[in-house]
Amino acid sequence: MNSRIKFSGHTMGAPGRDIHEVIKLFKTIGYDGIEVRVAPDGQINSETLTDEEAEAIHREAKNADMEFSCLTSYYQNFIDLEKREDVIAKLKRVIEIASILDCPMVRVYGGVEPNSQPGVWFNDVWTRTVTGIRETAEYAAKFGVRICIETHIGSLTMSIRDVVRLVEDVNMHNVGILFDYAWVELAGVEFGAEAVRRAARYIFHVHIKDWKLENRLPVKKTSCLMGEGTVAWEEVLAELKRIGYTGYISDEYEKYWYPKELPEPEVGMKHNLEYARDHVL
Repeated sequence: MNSRIKFSGHTMGAPGRDIHEVIKLFKTIGYDGIEVRVAPDGQINSETLTDEEAEAIHREAKNADMEFSCLTSYYQNFIDLEKREDVIAKLKRVIEIASILDCPMVRVYGGVEPNSQPGVWFNDVWTRTVTGIRETAEYAAKFGVRICIETHIGSLTMSIRDVVRLVEDVNMHNVGILFDYAWVELAGVEFGAEAVRRAARYIFHVHIKDWKLENRLPVKKTSCLMGEGTVAWEEVLAELKRIGYTGYISDEYEKYWYPKELPEPEVGMKHNLEYARDHVL
């Protein structure tokens, strides 16, 4: 890992702006790096981006003294045998792009929820997810890229309990956790410093975002700036500092999903960066 904590902005926070605009924006805000939403409507579309285009983006970022912290992919269905091969092939392309960009990590969902594939037993859901991520990680290892499995709703790995089990079952040196504590807290299995401690040995990357939770089931929440919501960030960030975490803390500013709830990134992401720095440095 890096010798110190660094901070990146997620391009989710700047919808409608292309990768070139985001490089300039995030440099101005004060981030060390960029986490990129890789999707057809993201700042990078891995299904159309050429190697030459990726090399040009890398040169531009390097000239601006900006790093890429993580590529956020959205391919996750390892269960459907008709889709599985295509999902893995597309993840491999994301890995190739990460290598060109000198980006150390690719985000991979912990599969899909068990009930998303009717007629498939949970054991098969789990096994197909493990083997799919393992195949992806074996390919990533050839490029020196790491796979971080996110704690996220809509997957098998919303809690620390479950993501640790998946990481250990995949059993690859380059597979760890993308620690997205807001979802962990919502899962209701671990809370605060305990969640950090249970995940600590596997944390590769960290997401921050805040919301005001009104109801857990069904979920009702409102996205907001860091420190203005109900997520226990002061405790979590203090514990990350205490355990000596060194790596990226990435502001997953959810402007893409909630354009009306959040101010423009020049205001909101700057606030979040200052909040994170104040609590971990």
